[in-house]
Amino acid sequence: MSPLSWTRLTALAAVMGVVAWAIARMAVGSGSSPMSVPWTVLLVAGAGAVAALWLGWTVRRYRRGKNPGLSGMRAARTAVFAQACAYTGAIITGAFAGYGLAIADEWSHGPRRDVAISAFVAAAGGLVLVIAGLVAEHWCKDGGDDDSGSRPAAP
Repeated sequence: MSPLSWTRLTALAAVMGVVAWAIARMAVGSGSSPMSVPWTVLLVAGAGAVAALWLGWTVRRYRRGKNPGLSGMRAARTAVFAQACAYTGAIITGAFAGYGLAIADEWSHGPRRDVAISAFVAAAGGLVLVIAGLVAEHWCKDGGDDDSGSRPAAP
């Protein structure tokens, strides 16, 4: 499993942003009304971020020798979950930021401004998910923030 990279996450968010922007511009240009993004996107992204950080914290404690009962399989699953959160967050961030930028062209129109704001809030939720995934993955990596650079001895 290769570690996350800012370059890959940024490229994914940028591609999704451009695609979402183009689709939204075409839809609005053809007369469609933009739909507001549900505020629950922020809540779900926040819940995923909390879960990733909590699971990553348990692995961090294991690596420092404070949680010897943690299985290696759970630690590996936590690292995969952290990466999935970061990739999903990058997709959410890019897609909703692109959508919001496409709608923000008509900022003076009140209802469209509300749609753009809801899209930007959802994009912020995706960014929170990216950051949580990166932090949790860092806690799971060999040589993460462990002072000694070694794992606890096996019983």
